[in-house]
Amino acid sequence: MLALFRNNQITTIFPLALYIALTHGAAFFGLTPMTTGEAGAEGGLLYQALFGWAASSPLFSAIAAAVLVFLQALIINNLADEFRLLGERNWLPGMFYALVAASLPDFLWLTAPLVAATFIPMALRRIFRAYKVPNATALVFDAAFWTAVASLFYPPAVFLLLAAFVGVNIMRSFSVREQVVFLTGVMTPGFLTWLAFFWFDRGSTFLAVQFDNLFGFYHFSPDITLIRILKGVFVLVLLAIVALNYGAYFRRKLIQAQKCISVLYWFLVVAGAAILLQNDPLPAHLALLMPVIGIFLAMSFADIKNRFIAEIFHFALLGFVLFIQFFPR
Repeated sequence: MLALFRNNQITTIFPLALYIALTHGAAFFGLTPMTTGEAGAEGGLLYQALFGWAASSPLFSAIAAAVLVFLQALIINNLADEFRLLGERNWLPGMFYALVAASLPDFLWLTAPLVAATFIPMALRRIFRAYKVPNATALVFDAAFWTAVASLFYPPAVFLLLAAFVGVNIMRSFSVREQVVFLTGVMTPGFLTWLAFFWFDRGSTFLAVQFDNLFGFYHFSPDITLIRILKGVFVLVLLAIVALNYGAYFRRKLIQAQKCISVLYWFLVVAGAAILLQNDPLPAHLALLMPVIGIFLAMSFADIKNRFIAEIFHFALLGFVLFIQFFPR
């Protein structure tokens, strides 16, 4: 199956769409139940205003999530191609993002973290483009802006601003002037959204939703079930692959590509730490990690010389994903 995506032909979008339909089929046909908690996933007011219907419409929520994942896969694949993160251009980054974006049943619905994940590759693109650019104020502003927009849909995504700040500093010399521009990009979407809610006498509600429950400490739940163990094991396997291949990702890469990989690791670490700062994190929160994990998985499989072995590993991951989805049934 990987052979279908080892090319840079535009027609590969059709196998990609079919792959996403396959990995989201359990949600389409109601074979995986949607819980109320995951549907809301503590979204911000902007998420509630635009996608509040998703919690009460499982079928439309599943369809919208699949369409969104398809668009995200296109953006992520284009990002990896533009900055040559895999060395050669192909569709593996988009395909592996589609896989990990369906790796847990909790990702199959239009949740706030999934919507917020849309803006991560958009911010990454602006950060990557800042490398050796004489005047990068517009890029710095956009990087902060899109990261802040993600937090309007899912408040804990605001912690990714730390990764964006460090990322810009990795890609270039971060002057004081550009730091002020970065801060302006952080403030702009929040201020404009607050102003809109204030106009309708909901300014205080906006501030409460965005900031009141932002900080907390992880609360371990003793309610351990087999499906939770399977979910945890799969996520740990993905993180182990990314961690163990740290050195391989940097090997034979240009300086710019190496800096881009460093930025990706920062986003991964900060997104993971942000989840631990929640009182009762739901599995849907892990969607923030998936854009970066999808790119790293693509790099790992692209480096496997024996394509038959790569296919076996891919089918093992895909089979485990589908098993977890159909397990509750």
